[in-house]
Amino acid sequence: MGTLALYDVLSLFIEIHKTVLEFAEELTEDQLRWRPRGYSTSIGFHLWHLARETDYLRAIILERTPQLGADFGDPTEIWAKENLAQKWKFPTELNATVGTGLSDEVASTLPIPPKDELLGYLQRSYQALEEFIKMLDEKYANYDDVDENYKNKLQNIRLNLLIFLSHDCRHLGTIECLKGLQTGFGSATEKR
Repeated sequence: MGTLALYDVLSLFIEIHKTVLEFAEELTEDQLRWRPRGYSTSIGFHLWHLARETDYLRAIILERTPQLGADFGDPTEIWAKENLAQKWKFPTELNATVGTGLSDEVASTLPIPPKDELLGYLQRSYQALEEFIKMLDEKYANYDDVDENYKNKLQNIRLNLLIFLSHDCRHLGTIECLKGLQTGFGSATEKR
């Protein structure tokens, strides 16, 4: 039997979430909405997409793993609980979307909400996922008391979380690039 790698995805998520939120806080409403000519998405779209994907990820794991139990919370997405699609006037046919698989034309027309509302949703989505991961790690620090099928499910959840972490990093890179195109300064460039 092989050795299991150490697992501390929570601290990695906390770090990337903090980085995204701090970066986004510094943006103006115009920077949030700006798109280079011929490009379909803005920084605001990427922040919305991160919030939606994070919200969806936690909800779908809970929905598909009822063995986790009620302690892990309600599987209903924040998006649905707060009726954000209607509040932000998203097209009704896109109510369930998380921003994946949209055509460039559709992505470019999505109504990005005001910065404070968008970042509030992003913060709530991030917090809910972090709380989920913390509980998962506390309750299942090892697999001693679970059957083989449930052990496999828990391992798949952890693998999906790690994969999703790379998703967040890719979007952060895109966000930093879009800001750099606007200002000449990315996150790795010192302002002079």
